[in-house]
Amino acid sequence: MKRALISFIAIVLSLMTLIGITTPRLLKNTKIGLEFKGGYEILYTASPQTGGKEITKAQLTETANLLSERANGLGVAEPDVIIEGNNLIRVKLAGVSSNDQVRKIMEGGGALPLKLTEKYSQTVGGVLGEEDLQKTLKAGAIALGIILAFMVIIYRWAGLVAVIALITYLWMLLVVFNLIHATLSLAAIIAFVLGTGIASDANILAYERIKEELKAGKAQLAAIKDGERLSWRTILDSNLTGLICALVLFIAGIGPIRGFALTTILSIAVSLICNVFLSRFLLNLLARTKNSKKGNLFAVKPSDVSRPLTGFNFVKYRYWFLSLSTIIAIAGAVALMTTPLNLDIEFKAGTALDVAINKSIAQEDATVIMEDAGVPPATVAIGGDGENQIAARFDNVLNSTEVNKIIDAFKAKYGPSVAYQENTADPAVAQELVKKAIWAIGLAILGVFAFVTWRLDWRFALATVIGVLNSAFFVLSIFSIFHKEIDVTFIAAILTVIGYAVNDTIVVFDRIRENLQHSPIETSQDLANLVNGSIWQILKRSIFTVLTVITGAISIYYLGAEPLQMFSFAILIGLLCGAYSSIFIAANIWFWLKRKTLPANHYLTSMNG
Repeated sequence: MKRALISFIAIVLSLMTLIGITTPRLLKNTKIGLEFKGGYEILYTASPQTGGKEITKAQLTETANLLSERANGLGVAEPDVIIEGNNLIRVKLAGVSSNDQVRKIMEGGGALPLKLTEKYSQTVGGVLGEEDLQKTLKAGAIALGIILAFMVIIYRWAGLVAVIALITYLWMLLVVFNLIHATLSLAAIIAFVLGTGIASDANILAYERIKEELKAGKAQLAAIKDGERLSWRTILDSNLTGLICALVLFIAGIGPIRGFALTTILSIAVSLICNVFLSRFLLNLLARTKNSKKGNLFAVKPSDVSRPLTGFNFVKYRYWFLSLSTIIAIAGAVALMTTPLNLDIEFKAGTALDVAINKSIAQEDATVIMEDAGVPPATVAIGGDGENQIAARFDNVLNSTEVNKIIDAFKAKYGPSVAYQENTADPAVAQELVKKAIWAIGLAILGVFAFVTWRLDWRFALATVIGVLNSAFFVLSIFSIFHKEIDVTFIAAILTVIGYAVNDTIVVFDRIRENLQHSPIETSQDLANLVNGSIWQILKRSIFTVLTVITGAISIYYLGAEPLQMFSFAILIGLLCGAYSSIFIAANIWFWLKRKTLPANHYLTSMNG
C-alpha cells in the first residue's frame, strides 16, 4: 500500500516537473500562424504557361518550392506554402503586411513552371493578431480551469487523476505540434480548447461506469477493473466517429480550417494515450493506496449501492419530442426559403475588411469615413468590447489601392495604431468552397452510417444519421432564422456538431446493445423499459460531457477573438441539440425500428413506455 502511494507521488511529480521545465521552450518554438503575427495569405490557381497541357504534380511541387525560396530570399521567416487539390497553391507570409512587398515576393525572380492567378487574399495586421491571440488564450485558460475544477469536485481523488491526465494531454499535443512543425493557427487553438472538453469525456465515461459497478456492490479494485473494461468499447467507438469527421474535413482541403482538422485528429490520438492508458495506470496505482480504502476515491456513499435508476419515461413521450423537432425543422426550412443565408465573403465573393481602432465608433461614422475615401461598403457592423472594431463588407473585389485608401483614412483620424484584417475572394473560389463544404458534410454522414452499421447494425446507423441531421439542420435553422453570419469556420462547426452528436448517440446505443445481451425482449413494453433504463444509465455522463465541452464554447464566445464568436455560437447550440437528439430523437427512432421486428401479437395496444 505504502509502496503504491510512493510510486504514485513519484510518477506524478516527475511528470509535472518535466511538463513545467519543457513547456516554456515548447511554447517559444511553436510555429505561430499569421493570424497572430500579422502577415499576408494568398491563394493561387495554377494553370499551364501554354494552353493545351495538363498540370502535373511535379510542376505544382516545383512551383511551390520556388515560391518558398523567393520568400526565404527576401527575409520572410518560415513561409508556409501549401499545395491544395490539383491546381491550388496557398501561400502564407507571416510578418508581411505590405501588398507591394507581397507582389515583389511572388512575382519577381523569373518565370515559374506554372501560371498563377490570384483567387483569394487575406491581410492581418500584427496588432490585431496579437489582440486575438491574447483574448483566445485567456478564454482557453478560463475554460481549462473550470473543467479541471469540475472534474475534481465531481470525482474527488479520481478527478485529480483526470486533471493530471488532461494536463499531460495538452503538453503532449504541444510536443507533437513541435515535432511535426505544425502551425498554431487561430482554428488550432479552438481545437485545443474544445478538445480539452471532449478529452474529458474518456475519463467521464470510465468513471461513471466504475461508479455503476461500485453501486452494484463490487469492491473498489474489482469495480475499477470491470468499469474500465466495459467502457473501453464505448470510448473507442465515440473517438473513432469523431476521427471520421476530422479526417473528412482535413481531406476536403479547405485551407482556412485545415489547422482545426489537424489539431482535432492529433488530439483524439493523444487523448486516448493520456486519458485512457495513463489515466488507468495512475487510477489503479492510487486505488492500491491506503487512503483509497476509505471509500472516497469516487465519492460513492454506502446508500448509493444498488440504488435503481428510474425516472422520466423517454419512450412514452416520444411523439412530443419528434413533433418539437419537426416544428423547428419546418420553421428553419421556411426561413431558408424566404430569407437568404447571411453568407460571409468566403462563400459569396468580394472583400471583407475588419478594422480595429483605439476608441469606440458609431456605425454611421465608420461608413462616412469609407465613403469619403471613395470606397463605399455594402454593409458595416460595429463590435468588440469597446465598440472599436469595424466589420465592413464589399460586394466587389477591392484592389490593394482601395484597401490602402480606407486604412489611410482611418489612420488620418485615429492615428498609426489602426490595425486591420482583409479577406478577398473571387466567385470561382466561393463556388468551389460551397461544393467542398457540401461534399465534406455528405461524406462525413456516409462515413458515420457505414461505421455504425459495422459496429452495431443498420437500425442503429439509420437512427444515428437521423439524429445527426436533426442537430446539423437545427444549427443551420437558427443561423437562418436569426440571420447570423456564416463563414468558412461554420463548416468546421457543423462537422464538430456531427462528430459530437454521433459520439453521444454511440454512448446511448452501446449501452442499449449491451443491455440487449442480458435482457430478453418479448413485448414492446420490454423494449421500452430497456431503452428507458439504458438512457438513465448514461444520462449523467451525457450531462457532464456537455457541460465540459460547452464550457469551452461559452468561454470562446464571450472572451475569445471576435472572428470566432459565430463559430463558438454554432458549437454551443449544436452541442445542446446533439445531446437532445441522441437521447430524445435517435433512441426513439431506434425503438420504432426495432419494434417492427417483434411479432405482431407482441405489440401492446396501449403502451405507457
